[in-house]
Amino acid sequence: MFSSNRALHEKYGDSPRRIARPRVLLLAATLMLACGGDDSADQAPIGTQAGSGGGVAATCIGKPGAVRGKSSQIVMAGGLARNFVYYAPAGLDPNAPAPVVFIPHGYMMNADQMVDITQYTALADRERFIAIFPNGQGTGIAAPWNVGQAACTSSLGILPVAGGDDQAFIDAMLAFAEQDQCVDRSHVFVTGFSMGGYLANESACLRPEIRAIAPHSAGTHDLASCPVANKPVLIMHFEGDSLIPYSCGTQARDRWVARNGCQPLSPIVETVAGGRCEYYQGCAANGQVGMCTFTIPVGGGGSYPGHAWSGGSKDGTSGGSAYAIPETASASELSWAFFRKYAW
Repeated sequence: MFSSNRALHEKYGDSPRRIARPRVLLLAATLMLACGGDDSADQAPIGTQAGSGGGVAATCIGKPGAVRGKSSQIVMAGGLARNFVYYAPAGLDPNAPAPVVFIPHGYMMNADQMVDITQYTALADRERFIAIFPNGQGTGIAAPWNVGQAACTSSLGILPVAGGDDQAFIDAMLAFAEQDQCVDRSHVFVTGFSMGGYLANESACLRPEIRAIAPHSAGTHDLASCPVANKPVLIMHFEGDSLIPYSCGTQARDRWVARNGCQPLSPIVETVAGGRCEYYQGCAANGQVGMCTFTIPVGGGGSYPGHAWSGGSKDGTSGGSAYAIPETASASELSWAFFRKYAW
């Protein structure tokens, strides 16, 4: 059953985003992690660089920097209590604007599984950004997202869609982060797996301030009604994905290629572990499109063979290892490298 997102298109598409300052509820004590980040001299000074509009991030002072490491949080958004896993590296300067990456999960998954599978927290430590792992709507193992109407369907012929305001949820999570940490609003990104990748596509469609996206194993709907002109987009997918067909990924790629004015033929091809990445030429400014295609290795099964996070970790206790294929190139590293190269 599909749920229309027309109201959200009207809300986020006709004017700059209006951020509601939600009531934020902190759960138990913050779980501080021991590992810190790499502040090596050759790292670009994140938080001081020019934003997408060409200006330097505004000065930000007086943030407490009290929420560090991995913690579970709750915010009110769209009239619902929504929960998420928040990660800020130990030692992150609270008054230096930090980029933010959202990593939403698949339909029958949760935020903790995405933490384990993607290892995006280690990447956040190294690159000094905030990683946010939201939980979808619903209870039990079914936690869908509101991804718009008539998106490419799964091999089962269905795509369950939540009816709540996930864009308000994104606003609320950003507002939570800004209570404790200066946030670089010119560098907010969304990746995501499976239905979480659908949410990445929908968020890019609706929101000009989402700087770039990198959905994995996902699809999207027709982008004709999107208020956003163009957006850097990296699509990632396994050929032979048995749940979200590879054709959903190529269809999403073709839709973004057309929307961003790229040349559909003769992309630049780069070989990666277990696959290839194609980067299209002639795209509009701030509209690079790429697609990384991976081949399922022998034994790369799980509940749905090929439906997994490329380069994902099978460590951890969250129970999501079936959605990880560690033998192929890291989707986490590929997505962050894409953001840094094409959306900075």
